[in-house]
Amino acid sequence: MQGTLRETQIHLTNPLPEENLIQNVFESLVREFKEFRANVPIGCITNKCSSKQKEQQDLSMFCGAGGYLYLYLRIYEFVQTLPEELQFFCTSGLSDSELPEFYNPQIYLDLAEQQFDAMKIQFKKERNISFLMSNSATYLLGADLYFIKKDKENFSKCIAQVLSIFANIMANPHYFQQELLYGIPGYLYMFLWINKRYSKEEGSYQLDLRSHIFNLCKVIVGNCGQGIMKCKFYDQTYFGGAHGILGVIQILLLSYEQGKDYFHLKDEKFTLKMLESISLTLDYLLKIYYKEGNIPPSAEDLFSTELYQFCHGIPGAITPFLKAYEIFNKKDYLNGAIHMSETLYKYGMIKKGYGICHGIPGNSYGFMQIYNLTKNEKLQKYAYQFLQYKQNPHVFNEVKNFQFYDRFVVGMSDNPFSLMLGSVGDMCAMMDFINYKRMPGYEI
Repeated sequence: MQGTLRETQIHLTNPLPEENLIQNVFESLVREFKEFRANVPIGCITNKCSSKQKEQQDLSMFCGAGGYLYLYLRIYEFVQTLPEELQFFCTSGLSDSELPEFYNPQIYLDLAEQQFDAMKIQFKKERNISFLMSNSATYLLGADLYFIKKDKENFSKCIAQVLSIFANIMANPHYFQQELLYGIPGYLYMFLWINKRYSKEEGSYQLDLRSHIFNLCKVIVGNCGQGIMKCKFYDQTYFGGAHGILGVIQILLLSYEQGKDYFHLKDEKFTLKMLESISLTLDYLLKIYYKEGNIPPSAEDLFSTELYQFCHGIPGAITPFLKAYEIFNKKDYLNGAIHMSETLYKYGMIKKGYGICHGIPGNSYGFMQIYNLTKNEKLQKYAYQFLQYKQNPHVFNEVKNFQFYDRFVVGMSDNPFSLMLGSVGDMCAMMDFINYKRMPGYEI
């Protein structure tokens, strides 16, 4: 049983003062990073769990060591690309001696390399294929690492590992899941990552994967059907971002955006049918949202609307609706996303608290995405309240005392330093609040 809205949501009756937004979020970022470094040794390959569990080797991005590697490269990117006008606001929480160290990108590159080296020797043959669950994702980030280091040989080896699963997927598509978290869309995400970064490079770094992307899209659409598309996961027709059709649509839209001309030249009929099916499906889900006030987890559970989190509900819907607005220029999708953001501000401060998958920071991404598109400062302030949830005693006391049935320790994430369930995800959201790049696993 999930619980009623009253049991699982925090009503924000005592918001924090809306001042010094960037400074305060940066100070929270520094605080979280210091705690992370104190608890997660460099080269850690375990899932750093709460006290009532036995720590296990876990190399995944979702709740394991892959998230630690992701963090080091994300902070490297953050300090490398932070505009000068923002650097002025990003010093809180650092002493005079810590400041130059924090802004030294080489430190994070070295940490990333040590983390990658510790992980790659542990890799074994596996069945997982997606960005959030597979070893391939670590090789994907390894390619980025070696590109920065100008190491062509190891860059090529890492890329080869990511591409090595492609033929098996094309030959046996029904062997794999069809959703984002475990399945083919989660594998396609890695091709989009590579194509965006390296399709315009030169020489041996140049990688144009549009044909691979197109072929994977054909497999996905073939599995989800035409008209109103369906995404099956363990005999349920799921709607959400992690397991459902919204996550699939997000990846299809990103694919079309990257390879639009190629798609139309390769197969105009398929491409138009894919776009039509995406639009019909979004129209269907939008009607459900306006009727129910949320998007339920599945078609088999249409009246279960209490989950407001990325994996189930409107937090996973805002991103594809905004992308669809950009591609179709259909104002209904933008208006729908904006309407969802108001609902999310009312119900999205969830007592589960931590992380991206089903936490408050994950819910902040919808606000940031709409703010980036509309520049409506109200959305930035919404995101601020969500990202500062630990600094608001009214909110954090509720989180710390929430008796969530699916956790080992009351008020603590099962994997408190992970990407999707813990502080690594929180830190990524904070960096994106300051200088937006992408929602991990959902944007490129």
